[in-house]
Amino acid sequence: MTKDNSPVTIYEPTNLIEPTPREIHLKTIDHIRLEMAKVYRDMKLQKIPAADGTRLVYVLAQIGKMIEAHELERRINLLEERL
Repeated sequence: MTKDNSPVTIYEPTNLIEPTPREIHLKTIDHIRLEMAKVYRDMKLQKIPAADGTRLVYVLAQIGKMIEAHELERRINLLEERL
């Protein structure tokens, strides 16, 4: 842990110490929305280059489309079963 008690990862054999990456949840559209907002804030604060952020948001949008398609497919299957 660091001074502010945030977790770190120590890479062997170099003993390189880096902050442990936070867990990213991408199972729902809301998770995707929150992650997109974080990427936007990181670009706005210049923590990541805009080109990298744009690529990340594109991938997140594609994941979001797959979640939507999966949900629609599930709902259609339920309707077909009822008919």
